Amino acid sequence: MPTYLSTRRSSTVYDSTVPTLRPFRDATGVVVVAVLLAYLLPTQLVFLPLSSLGRPGLVVGLGLLIWWLVTRLHPELATHGRQPMRWALLGYVAALGASYLAGQLRGLPALEQNGADRAILATLAGGGIMLAVADGVLNRERIERILRWLCWASSGMALVALGQFALRVDLTVYMRLPPLLVFQRDPVGFDARGGGGLVRVAGTAGHYIEFSVLMVIGLLIAIHLARFAPTRRSRQLFGALAMVQAAVIPISLSRTGVLALAAAILLLLVAWPLRTSFNVLALGLVLAVVIQVVRPGLLATLRALVLVGNRDPSVQGRLEDYDYVRPYFEGRPWFGRGVGTWLIERYQLLDNQWLLSLVTTGIVGTAALALLLLTGIFVAVRVRLYSSDAADRDLAVTLAVAIAVAGVTAATFDALHFSTYRVALFLLLGLVGALWRITRAARINESGHA
Repeated sequence: MPTYLSTRRSSTVYDSTVPTLRPFRDATGVVVVAVLLAYLLPTQLVFLPLSSLGRPGLVVGLGLLIWWLVTRLHPELATHGRQPMRWALLGYVAALGASYLAGQLRGLPALEQNGADRAILATLAGGGIMLAVADGVLNRERIERILRWLCWASSGMALVALGQFALRVDLTVYMRLPPLLVFQRDPVGFDARGGGGLVRVAGTAGHYIEFSVLMVIGLLIAIHLARFAPTRRSRQLFGALAMVQAAVIPISLSRTGVLALAAAILLLLVAWPLRTSFNVLALGLVLAVVIQVVRPGLLATLRALVLVGNRDPSVQGRLEDYDYVRPYFEGRPWFGRGVGTWLIERYQLLDNQWLLSLVTTGIVGTAALALLLLTGIFVAVRVRLYSSDAADRDLAVTLAVAIAVAGVTAATFDALHFSTYRVALFLLLGLVGALWRITRAARINESGHA
């Protein structure tokens, strides 16, 4: 009986007229490189001729997009079969293209034109990573390989942050790689917050909020690996890495980190077995006690930041942004003022990606972004419902929760401005697409129908 081949490309390619058998490597290795570059190098390091697009992770993403386009031109090099994430991305890119055109029709100053170009190219770079994973990661073992490297990369960022917090030394300033990569702007550094000598740190991320969100996402992946790694030693190792990433979330001193962690826990408690939920909560309580003993006052400061509510100036500023942008939105509600054209140099900083998208890409662009994330969550839920493998089901839940966390926390900072967040988000969407394709093909090959 013929089998459904959407999980892999042919391993046979023909050179000239003589058939030659040689293995065809998939995109896994290059995707791992993109993740390591995005997480382990400071965000401020760029290839200067490309400005902010010269961040290594984005450069690799653009290369992956070219690779994906080339594979689509050859019938034996492209994965076949349906891929919902591909269509969701196409809709998002089309909406941004319409917003870009609306900006051109409005007439853009040079700075805004450059911002629009950078935004489109950055989106294509993220799309390249997503497509390379969704269509170019060929089997379940290679998905696991990407997850393991993502966990290690996230843990590396966490260790840098721990070093910054403990030593009061910004380790990122020593990571410059002249002349290839140079600092486009000053490193993030430290930010005193809460009194008592406490400072917030960001590791290699571009902002303290971005750092906290990335750590929560990394924690989710680490917990999954700690539960389903093939050996006891591996499970213990990833459990330790999960503890490291959980420990650094408080030192970002970010309300967003607390929001992200709370949302993730609430969502996972619904999906996890009772015993797993109890074990994770117990370990979390132990970790909280350890943090309180090692650094008294840290958790109290974090609690105070969360409970201050609307009295906090940063919260008040975010609320005032709605009145500030109202005239801009009402003037161009459907396609916005043009993707990437809201520049801090000309306008007010908006610490809200959804509000920023509404102003720059309009209702259409914002809806397309929401649809992209919701498609990823919906596809992951379908894998959870139809897969019989416990590891696949748990990974589907983990990816759905991680995407939901990324979407919810985007309301607290201009998320897509930060390249590591962008790489992580599109990687998660790509992993959902790859898992859906592989599990669907397995069902078809076993039963003869989807």
